[in-house]
Amino acid sequence: MLMSKKGAIWISAVIYVLVGIIVLTIVIEAGIPLIKSLQERGNVNRARNTFASLDQQILDVAKEGQGSQRVVPLEVSEGTVRVEDNKLRWKIETESKVVEPRTRVEFGNLVIASDVDVSASDSGNFHVIENSRILVNFTKFGSKSNRTTINTSSLINSVKFKDTGATTTGVFTFFINQNASTTNGTGYTELQDAGSGLATATLKAYVNSTLYEYDLLLTLDSKADFIRATIENFKVK
Repeated sequence: MLMSKKGAIWISAVIYVLVGIIVLTIVIEAGIPLIKSLQERGNVNRARNTFASLDQQILDVAKEGQGSQRVVPLEVSEGTVRVEDNKLRWKIETESKVVEPRTRVEFGNLVIASDVDVSASDSGNFHVIENSRILVNFTKFGSKSNRTTINTSSLINSVKFKDTGATTTGVFTFFINQNASTTNGTGYTELQDAGSGLATATLKAYVNSTLYEYDLLLTLDSKADFIRATIENFKVK
């Protein structure tokens, strides 16, 4: 009887130990991602606070006038800092969703963006919109104050796919109700967004045809390898 009782106690102790190990494993596996997420959020918050402080120092120096100067320490513990397009950029890569993907929030001169790689600019007689995957070259037509003849078949000159280096030479055409006359008229093109580090960039083409008046919006999103086409401000004459 004594031996049986001792054996039962020993078995119970083993069960308690095993249960304890399982609980500890569950806590560790659930806690590590949380701890990592908190660390990454802390890194982003420190970068934001550092840049906000730097921006304030620049504003203070500008107010004080010629000869004013500051020595501002910039400690980079995570990520990389570089000067690009007359902007100071701090890039931090995270595995957790610290900021919603494809978002851009502006706090004065400070911009916090996540998973954005779109840039848009005017170059001579062309508009250029690109991201990390494709580059789209658009023809520039007139302006708001100087409308000219426009044809939707001539809007897109080429699309270059950066991973393969291939460039398309097809024709993009937009028309309404299967009516070819709606592809042309008078109008202009303009970039709705310009600069780099954008979540999206849109080219607006205003077309005033014989039957309809409308805005054609051609948008390139971050990381996308295609263009979205939408129509706004549609009016029947």
